[in-house]
Amino acid sequence: MDDGSDARRAHMGYKTRLFERMRGMHRAWIEKAREIRDLELNYGSKLMAAKSPAHAASLCNEWMAKRMAIVAHEQEMFANSWLWLLADMSEPPSSSPVQSFSTWPVGDRLIPSPAPPTE
Repeated sequence: MDDGSDARRAHMGYKTRLFERMRGMHRAWIEKAREIRDLELNYGSKLMAAKSPAHAASLCNEWMAKRMAIVAHEQEMFANSWLWLLADMSEPPSSSPVQSFSTWPVGDRLIPSPAPPTE
């Protein structure tokens, strides 16, 4: 095969990996949005049923701690995914073969990630 075909094939593999990574990020964001929605609904119901201001304050404190944990995890996931996207884009397509592509877990899903460089 000629160099043009190899370069096109490498570029298509690169674009496929990039698309799959972005799709995985999107799915993870949707999952986190659902977690937040469920948390809001659950604690909204509990707050409406609170019998005293002290109980309501306790529920608000518990809700805020859980909400912040979800948001912190989401931000960490976003930052890691963004760094992998930038790493993929900074490599020329011909130097990032499909074989170097692996996955890392996000919740119960796997998001494509480049394998660590081997030197």
